[in-house]
Amino acid sequence: MLWIKKQSDLVGASNDPVPLKEIHVDARLHSFAADVTLTQVFQNNESVPIEAVYCFPVEENAAIYSFVARIDDEREIVAQLKEKKTAQQEYTQAIAQGHGAYLFEQDEASNDIFVVSVGALKPGSQCRIKISYVSELDLLHGNEKPTIRFVIPTTIAPRYSPAQKGISSPGGTQTEYAESVPYNIEFICQVDKLEQHVAGISSPSHPIKVDISNEEAFLVMFSQQGIQLDRDIIVDVELRQVTQEYNKKTMHQAESLIKSMKADLGGTELLEPLQWLQKSKPPAGCVRQIFLLTDGEVSNVDQVINICRDMAEFTRIFSFGLGHSPSRALASLYINREINIVDVLAEFD
Repeated sequence: MLWIKKQSDLVGASNDPVPLKEIHVDARLHSFAADVTLTQVFQNNESVPIEAVYCFPVEENAAIYSFVARIDDEREIVAQLKEKKTAQQEYTQAIAQGHGAYLFEQDEASNDIFVVSVGALKPGSQCRIKISYVSELDLLHGNEKPTIRFVIPTTIAPRYSPAQKGISSPGGTQTEYAESVPYNIEFICQVDKLEQHVAGISSPSHPIKVDISNEEAFLVMFSQQGIQLDRDIIVDVELRQVTQEYNKKTMHQAESLIKSMKADLGGTELLEPLQWLQKSKPPAGCVRQIFLLTDGEVSNVDQVINICRDMAEFTRIFSFGLGHSPSRALASLYINREINIVDVLAEFD
């Protein structure tokens, strides 16, 4: 992220970069949606009150729904939504009167940049700015497996302004860039397991750690001290290849897989894999279809039929009887036909 210091009467004589001390990122990913809370910690180490302007980028399709400022862990201020000119006037008046004021606005020239103004921050005071937003995530198709990409933009490059024939800073303020000031960052992201459809989590930008102990979500973390935020934070969530387009290539892959399979595991064990399937439900809104090929040579037919009945809400089973004397009850599962658990496509000897 990029700290800039506004040239105003409130700025101290030292002209040091405004002290953004820490950044905390707390996010939750569910399928293609992200809920993100950014917390930025500022502290005035100068001997006079200061006014600081902080520009930071967000995803263009993000919707910000909360802005809260907490001063010295004592006073909390929740932002009110107002017309832009009115908010700017009230902010300017408060600063002129020596009061603390906080303004959060979208940059007029760039929809993906927001500006936080922290005014009249007293010497020694600490301010926590907490911003929450939701955004839609992108699906990358160029990888071997479908991948959901989550990005926290952290850098703003100076942008060329044709009207000024030069480089302008975001927000149009007369500012000094401080791109190399180190900050502390803590990143925590919960990634829903999506019914076990997540194949892996990685980051091409930062050294992350992934905790898999939670039953409902992966916990992605990294924490670094004194770093320069010179790159975006990227987290890639790789999905299992559940379905593929039917073409010659995928047909040959399926044929090769079938040819490599061997029925050499001893007796017919149907109950255990069906129990595993029962626990591994498909994603919400999806119906799973199972093709069951068996000779029916099992003694626990009733248990198998009962578990098929229990999966009726989210699974359809098509059974095929194989061999010279398949179990008629198991191959047809006729007792469940009235509740539409199974459609019998065929029996063959």
